[in-house]
Amino acid sequence: MNLFKSKLMNRIAIAKTVGLVFWLVWFFLMPIYVADPSLMLRFWVLFWYITMWWIIWLFWIMKKHPVFKIKIPFWFRGPFIWGWMYFVLTLFIYDKISILTQNTYMEWYSPFWIILEWVVFWLICDYIATKLGWEWKKLLK
Repeated sequence: MNLFKSKLMNRIAIAKTVGLVFWLVWFFLMPIYVADPSLMLRFWVLFWYITMWWIIWLFWIMKKHPVFKIKIPFWFRGPFIWGWMYFVLTLFIYDKISILTQNTYMEWYSPFWIILEWVVFWLICDYIATKLGWEWKKLLK
């Protein structure tokens, strides 16, 4: 699958498209799954995840830890950053996430589950992008 001449641009296009499609679908389906989501909340979710993808891309090219000199495989980089950022987000908006899940089928849901959910989601997205667009070593040749 070659959309661009550059292998790097192919990988970026594939990964960004997968994420954008998912978040646009969620933007429109959110009223079905979340009780009374405001337009502000829907845009917040859409822009938060797009911003997260930008942060991931900044760190995605790191193949070795700069201090400890250990290899960081693709299946660890993205999920680790997503997990950490969601941990921080959950600490700040724990109450708001709890309110969103009240009176829905997710009442049992702890806001901290969001961390594991997005680690798994990112692992799947990263796997797809790596298999269709290769790993960085091949991209930069």
